[in-house]
Amino acid sequence: MNKIDYVLDFCKELAKDLIVSGANLERVNLSVEKICHAYGLHDVTCVNTSTKISISAKDENQNYTQRQTDVPPQVINLEKLKKLNELCYTITHTLPDPSTLRELLANIKTNDFPTWAILLGNMVAMLGLGRIFGANWADLIVTIVNTVIIFFGLKLFAKIKLNKIIVNFVTMFICSLLTLGLYKVGFVNSFFIVLICNTFLLIPGIPLINSARNLLCGNETNGITELLKVFLEVCTIVAGIAAAYFFFGDLSVVIKDEFTGGTKTLLENIELVFATLMATAGFSIVFNIQLNDIAFAMIGGVIIRIFYIVFQIIFPEYRFFYCLLASFFAALYSEILAITRKNPSTLYLYPSIIPLIPGDLICLVSLGFIWQNPDLIKMGSDLIYSLLGISFGFVVCSSTVHYIRKLRFKKVVEKTEVIK
Repeated sequence: MNKIDYVLDFCKELAKDLIVSGANLERVNLSVEKICHAYGLHDVTCVNTSTKISISAKDENQNYTQRQTDVPPQVINLEKLKKLNELCYTITHTLPDPSTLRELLANIKTNDFPTWAILLGNMVAMLGLGRIFGANWADLIVTIVNTVIIFFGLKLFAKIKLNKIIVNFVTMFICSLLTLGLYKVGFVNSFFIVLICNTFLLIPGIPLINSARNLLCGNETNGITELLKVFLEVCTIVAGIAAAYFFFGDLSVVIKDEFTGGTKTLLENIELVFATLMATAGFSIVFNIQLNDIAFAMIGGVIIRIFYIVFQIIFPEYRFFYCLLASFFAALYSEILAITRKNPSTLYLYPSIIPLIPGDLICLVSLGFIWQNPDLIKMGSDLIYSLLGISFGFVVCSSTVHYIRKLRFKKVVEKTEVIK
């Protein structure tokens, strides 16, 4: 095999592992281009999506080579993403023998949390979200019970390789039956809060973030595809809730004050910050962020919540604006850490931004259309403003940093070509 074959074989597997672990496409493409350039390849082309890898390049003898492969479903593992990022830095600086690259990739080891720790992380995240939405102690108990059901249900369905759409419907239907039954007997105060918290375990929040990023960063085809996929998965989740609701009949649905806004006291805002801290810590464990990085991710969650509260007070009528500013500063914090600690920014951004995703509005608006409830449907405008604000905020910041890196890389390439 020639050098170009070894390098592209490695880049193909690296790109696949990066995407599966949670990296955005811009980062994947830039990493591949840097490695190819480091080994003297040129005319590098990356046409990558969340489901397909396609890389081509030429060597110094003008030999053209291409590699393609499919990408399996995402299994977000930010610790592995960190290790892959470190490997990219090492390779571009030390240039090991091309024939050893695949071996270096295969030797990457991650200290994954045990099953009980991941389950605990899910529970902590759900408790934090529950308090963010105003759940009482009974609601929190049922939320935790549902969390256990979803956690082991997903593991069971993964073993039999059941389609994700069916899995979403079945797991949410079972949890909704339990929650609505307890609501009917008076144990649960708000089945909305319980079920909306649990949907965060199923709603593809990271693909939603990445789809918006792709739409605004030149990967429109992949962004539209991912957005449609997210929409379909959300529909199946909501369908599970609706099916259970119709099973019980009319339960006198009332929109709670928690979902219609209202001014919060200082003490309530402090509790909101603490609840966000819990949720971020829980999702950090779920995403397999190790203990030496969890504290930084938690700080990111606190930052985004504080800015969200402050800007919400300053601009109460402009949801798009205060969502944009909050997510912008979260992204800025993540990018600063990425530069100073030489880690991918997603390591700190994903756990902190998850509590800001309007899962409550997504579910309520979807249910509003199913139930033909005009009060719920009216929340659609708030949902759109929230999603657009969050998307623009982190995309403006992270994309600016990405293009700065891209520009620096192009200057390095041009300088190298001039020297040659």
